[in-house]
Amino acid sequence: MTLIQNDIKARFTKRFVSAICNHDNDLVLEYLKNGMSATKECMGDKPIFYAITHGNFGAILLLMKYGATLEKEYLEDETNASKEILEFLTSLL
Repeated sequence: MTLIQNDIKARFTKRFVSAICNHDNDLVLEYLKNGMSATKECMGDKPIFYAITHGNFGAILLLMKYGATLEKEYLEDETNASKEILEFLTSLL
């Protein structure tokens, strides 16, 4: 069993969140392909929150492909997202 599969089985999300925050989208995709949830909270927030707050456009798209949804508060909270991210998210709607 791989490290990714072990993390998912143990519900260990730290490396997944770290991959999102560090723009390691190949690793984000591997977690998602192996069954990591794109919609459940990880370390207190949903994965898409980490992608938005770290400006990771690629992870936003991957997470949405795997079921994550944009919530209204993400589009209104300029303290956690840059103007560029907000414009990008709005363009997806």
